[in-house]
Amino acid sequence: MSTKTKSGKKETLNHILKARVTDREYYKVMTVCQQLKITPSRVIRAFLDQGGVHATVYENGVNDQTLTLLNQIITELKRIGNNINQIARVANTTGLDDPVLIENLNKALDDLTESKHELLEKASDAIGNHKAC
Repeated sequence: MSTKTKSGKKETLNHILKARVTDREYYKVMTVCQQLKITPSRVIRAFLDQGGVHATVYENGVNDQTLTLLNQIITELKRIGNNINQIARVANTTGLDDPVLIENLNKALDDLTESKHELLEKASDAIGNHKAC
């Protein structure tokens, strides 16, 4: 078996390395392999030759698709909050003095804010970032 170096020269792969890794390390290597569609051997060689491979690895099975979906949900929650604020502003500026409507709008805004913070906290925990936004 052989591989090409940066200069294009072929080198024979003569040696086999075996190493024990933790579950976490194994998961990271295998995730990189899946994302880049390469073997663990190529990951190790890329690390040795280039100082590493470039792939984002998240804890707990979170991936870019999950983070994109979370971002879309958070954006939608913000839009809903803006709509509620606009309705409340119209109610206040037109002199609409319906305490039930105002109470319902305030409750909806509070519930939305709480949901957003819960979602952000769960997302932070899922990716291993314990800093709540």
